Amino acid sequence: MAGMAPARILQVCSSLAWGGTEMHVPILSGKLRDRGHDVRLVLHPKGSIAREARERGLMVETVPIGGYVNPLSTCALRRCIRRFRPTVLHLHLSRDLWQAVPAARLAGFGGPLLLTKHVGSYVTKKDPLHRWLYRRVSRVITVSETLNRNVRETCPVPPDRVVTVHPALDLERFDPARYDREDTRRSLGIASEALLVGTVGRVSPGKGFEEFLQAARMLRDRHPERSLRFVVVGEASYGEEAYHDGIVRQARELGLDDTVLFTGFRRDIPALLNAMDVFIFPSRAEGFGATVIEAMAMGVACVSTRSDGTLDTVEDGVTGLAFQGGDAEGLARSVESLLMDKGLRAGIAKAGRLQTRERFNLDAMTDRVEALYAASMAPPA
Repeated sequence: MAGMAPARILQVCSSLAWGGTEMHVPILSGKLRDRGHDVRLVLHPKGSIAREARERGLMVETVPIGGYVNPLSTCALRRCIRRFRPTVLHLHLSRDLWQAVPAARLAGFGGPLLLTKHVGSYVTKKDPLHRWLYRRVSRVITVSETLNRNVRETCPVPPDRVVTVHPALDLERFDPARYDREDTRRSLGIASEALLVGTVGRVSPGKGFEEFLQAARMLRDRHPERSLRFVVVGEASYGEEAYHDGIVRQARELGLDDTVLFTGFRRDIPALLNAMDVFIFPSRAEGFGATVIEAMAMGVACVSTRSDGTLDTVEDGVTGLAFQGGDAEGLARSVESLLMDKGLRAGIAKAGRLQTRERFNLDAMTDRVEALYAASMAPPA
């Protein structure tokens, strides 16, 4: 353990979606538990995180947290805090402050409250009510340097309380040596000689799926002599099923039925990444972009938008190729350069994998979070 005595840690996240934010919560919680901490999660009953957390053997309570003023949610969360008696309270969505701050006060919780910001704020939150909420926050953890700057500009938090801790991976799981590329391709109906380009993530507005499909058509039409296939791994978030159906319809209208495969939700992400030749991260705005480092860890060359958190992971021409979000032609050109130049593709894949192993190690991330917990619990000097 990184110099921290065992603590009772309550993790709270009301998200209904499934993406980088939601994956981070059970990963961090499991690592903290393995280090001897007593960890419990409070999650929304309709969210996907609870299923993943339980499969990892984590203790979960489901509470319908939501909204801004919700007395029932506040009282339910207060009961969780009273029962568990945590020494640390850690939130993963800023909107959960509206329930957690009054619940902690009503439960008599006086320990540190930390908030991890996975997405930025587009409005300034320095009015009296937000100042009251954030006054209770001991530390704000941001998942990228771009978010760190955003928080300092938009939220009423002293700069010395804002710290960047990048998300990390279980590098034993994301190890290409563990997976059989050809077996996975056969299961998908992808020929061994085909060039496979893919993306992974929830199918939601703003994630760049329109540009992904447009680029797929451009590349297919420009290189009819090549066996090009494309794969979209992911499903709609709760309440966004119509958008997902629209993307599938767009693929059909573009004549991509035989070119683009939609797999839906899958748990075997490392194996699917291992089957790809190029990974695309087309999201127009992202706090970090966890799937980028997952693809890098699997030794797949990446093409990514220049969007917020990916600036911390994708060095254009070194660890990946970057394009402007929304630019389907720019995306197609970047992918094309990797598909047509095997040496460039291999070099970028190698650099990305090396970076992931050096910078996004799960043990190092957990060390940093533990250090922040300990510093927040320490009496003032």
